[in-house]
Amino acid sequence: MTEADYFQQGITELQAGRPAEALAIFQQAVANNVATPRCWLGLSLAALTQGDVPEAEKAVDAVLVEEPHNMRALIIKGDILLGKDDFQNASSYYNLILRLAANLTDIPPQLSSDLDRVETRLQQLGQMFQQHLFDRLSSAGYRRNRASTRFNNSLDMLLGRKQRKDPGHKFPQAPHAFYLDDVPYCTYFPNEQLPWLADLEAHTDLIEGELNALLRQSSDRFSPYVHSGLEQPQNSGTTLLDSDDWTSAFLWQDGMPQPDVLASCPETAALMADLPLTKIGGLAPSVLFSKLDAGAKIDPHTGLLNCRLICHLPLTVPPGCGLRVGEDSRETERGSSWAFDDSVNHEAWNNGEEPRTILLFDVWRPELDSDERHLITSVLEAVSGFGKVG
Repeated sequence: MTEADYFQQGITELQAGRPAEALAIFQQAVANNVATPRCWLGLSLAALTQGDVPEAEKAVDAVLVEEPHNMRALIIKGDILLGKDDFQNASSYYNLILRLAANLTDIPPQLSSDLDRVETRLQQLGQMFQQHLFDRLSSAGYRRNRASTRFNNSLDMLLGRKQRKDPGHKFPQAPHAFYLDDVPYCTYFPNEQLPWLADLEAHTDLIEGELNALLRQSSDRFSPYVHSGLEQPQNSGTTLLDSDDWTSAFLWQDGMPQPDVLASCPETAALMADLPLTKIGGLAPSVLFSKLDAGAKIDPHTGLLNCRLICHLPLTVPPGCGLRVGEDSRETERGSSWAFDDSVNHEAWNNGEEPRTILLFDVWRPELDSDERHLITSVLEAVSGFGKVG
């Protein structure tokens, strides 16, 4: 049978109230390697009707691999995540659904009903998150009348109580996770205000030596820098996802030490120990060797926070490598470090004939005092931990 035959028979069985028969038909299409996204979607609906959530999620994930913006699949995925109490990722899917729906002009009645339900659930999740956040802040000692004005403003923005002012920049600060109000705009941060960068540059040979020793042990230490886990809706371009052109070996990843790499790079680890790394549970710091292959480009993007700086120490640099942050472009030079605000739109390239490798890590912006760092850490750990499964 053709894919169309399987699909029509499966839908007929579903409409007749025979989900078990429909499930078997769609599974046969998969077994015969003729299933398309609509067959996978039918399989997911049949499995849900049968109460087989794992099978339904596997099927809807297959749809989203081929069609990341399939509205019906996104709704099913969001509902499945919500049913597993994975509130954070369910919210991500629901928000993407509403953003996509805003561009639709002709919405069928069934989809309109589903969108109303999605919006209601998002409001409920928002109320749950707000309670979770204030519980966490209270435990951290937060009192509004004692916190800085810019932190209170940022908290209000996070909760939708206040809007950001238009900063008037072509490439404004646009962090994904948290925006700290009233942080001076910069692209590259002045090196003279980060005196420890000079000491790091002085150890370029030592750090590169540990990198080379790591590579001699195993080239498998490096893996794609950005991972496209299906728990996160794919609402951007795919050139940064799971690419062999941009790989990394982490010493710390999302705040978690990576013992094997750390053991191979003890001097580099010791140099990091005295730096103002952004220590945020489940999120930061990340310290890594980042490798960009010859001819590769990292497309324009923005990072998570505007209250941190991303630091680069170039180690192996062929001619033709560079970084643009906002409207400021610079050529990459071995041993010449910089720190930049990655919440500003930026991109990197390697037009050379050999890989470019840097040491990359993130630190707090020096303008923040200890109280602000403590409260921001509490907020971000609350965000990271809200309804997160696993």
